[in-house]
Amino acid sequence: MKNIKKSTLCIGITALILSSALLTGCQTNEIPAISPQTQSIPSDSSASNTITVSASGKVTAIPDMAEITFSITTEEKDVKSAQDKNSREARQVIDKLKELGVDEKSIKTSNYDIYPQYDYDEEVGNRIVGYTVDTTLTVSDLKIEDAGNVISRCVEAGINSMNNITYSCSSYDDAYNEALKEAVANADIKARALAEASGKKIIEIKNITEGYQDYSLQYRSQSVMKNSPEAASDAVIMPGESDIEANVTVTYSIG
Repeated sequence: MKNIKKSTLCIGITALILSSALLTGCQTNEIPAISPQTQSIPSDSSASNTITVSASGKVTAIPDMAEITFSITTEEKDVKSAQDKNSREARQVIDKLKELGVDEKSIKTSNYDIYPQYDYDEEVGNRIVGYTVDTTLTVSDLKIEDAGNVISRCVEAGINSMNNITYSCSSYDDAYNEALKEAVANADIKARALAEASGKKIIEIKNITEGYQDYSLQYRSQSVMKNSPEAASDAVIMPGESDIEANVTVTYSIG
């Protein structure tokens, strides 16, 4: 009876070993290949059929408007006396400007200073010996032909320091538009040369971008000084010539 049980156990173990061997033989270490899905990226052929150029145009103009900045400086022993004197002389200058035809809107107090005057003494060091008061006026909307007369008359009225003079053009907008046209025309010349060099021709303009614009010569105000009742013009004002420039970037299609 014991021998029969041992035989049955051996047969079972042998069958299990054979089954495992058969299963092992059926297995494979190869990983099935997966066909990749290719995605085509459309090429933008239009980008290779364009030319982009930058160009500038320039128009020379003679400024016809001026803005002047000058000061009335007074000195006295005490602050109040210096202020009072300065106020009187500044008022004289402003009255003269109005008399010459300058609109009140064109007169601006652009700076006002009060500072002490010092004198060095070996015993006490620096000591205050007086005060200086300075009023700076900026006068705009002056025609070039009137600016010299305004300066001379205001010197007589009390100004004793000339700070600055700047120029502008009342025809700035027209001149700038002409410069823009010239810039586009220059861009066209450059683009045609590039297209010809590549064996192609210009078809059309695709895009125009305006570049940096310098507004320093632009005159906007309408408060132009009226004709001065005094014909003399002692100070000589020469504005010279100024360049008004425009810049563009233009993209063309070619074929």
